[in-house]
Amino acid sequence: YVLFDSVLSSGINAEYGHHKETIKKEAVWTVSNVTAGTKDQIQAVIDHQLIPLVVTALDTADFNTQKEAAWSVSNMTANGTPEQISYLIRLGAVPAMCKLLSVRDPQIVQVLLDGINNMLEMCKQDTDHLCTIIEDCGGLDKIEDLQKHQNKQIYKLAFDIIDKYFSTEECIENEENAEQFNFQVNSTVAPEGGFNF
Repeated sequence: YVLFDSVLSSGINAEYGHHKETIKKEAVWTVSNVTAGTKDQIQAVIDHQLIPLVVTALDTADFNTQKEAAWSVSNMTANGTPEQISYLIRLGAVPAMCKLLSVRDPQIVQVLLDGINNMLEMCKQDTDHLCTIIEDCGGLDKIEDLQKHQNKQIYKLAFDIIDKYFSTEECIENEENAEQFNFQVNSTVAPEGGFNF
């Protein structure tokens, strides 16, 4: 565990700060392997301030590094505690994840959708806030578009997210009430000479 701690504290920060994108990609890949581990290992990544680097990579790095960052974040959402996932959300991971939902790589799209779904499931008390973040950054529109994706797993997951978290009773009631109104054109003829305004 001491070696693990040493690698986290110096090695990954140095690699991520390197000017070559391939070195940065490897640093984020290393973090993705750690976040696939235990809650304690995820906490070590958090304690060593590596999650902000991952979120930055997810948002601004080249696509190969973004893919590794997507895996890091998704692994964290699958294996972390609600508090660890809440930390990830506070760092701005959700808008970065949503931004990548339109890439042409179905594996990464699915990884991101899984991560978003995990966040929504784990942060039950903050679901409304998380839904607002997703909607405000354009993520809801992208998830709705993914309901038409040719990959069955992607469109099913997108449909399930929309159905479970974005289809409220209030929306359904509003649609039902709208159906109750029947707007008809009045067949009354205008007065001779027209209307005076």
